[in-house]
Amino acid sequence: MRTTRGKCGVRTTRLMRHMACAMLAIGFAPMADAQPAPATVTSGKALSEQYCVSCHVIVPSSQGSWTDAPSFQAIANKPGTTAAGISALVQKPHMNMLNTRRPKVEADAIAGYIVSLRGR
Repeated sequence: MRTTRGKCGVRTTRLMRHMACAMLAIGFAPMADAQPAPATVTSGKALSEQYCVSCHVIVPSSQGSWTDAPSFQAIANKPGTTAAGISALVQKPHMNMLNTRRPKVEADAIAGYIVSLRGR
């Protein structure tokens, strides 16, 4: 087994370096699902009330919407839903609505609000 010296002078094998990278990736994976900051949730809710409420139910509720658009709670609890995926969707026009495209900062805040509803 061949060893090399890293920048810090420690001898390592290629396998050891790959294992260290894998452990770092696994260790940081839960951060991707971490709850958004409260300020993001608050601004995301306000933006949702401004842009999304005409089609989506944006607060947890048993009441349905007049459209077949999914509620934000349903979106949040859908398997595989991520804040990044929601943000990407919100940055593009969707359905037959003209003004649904939001800039990245607003899309990220809306996505943060939706993700905060997970499990409710």
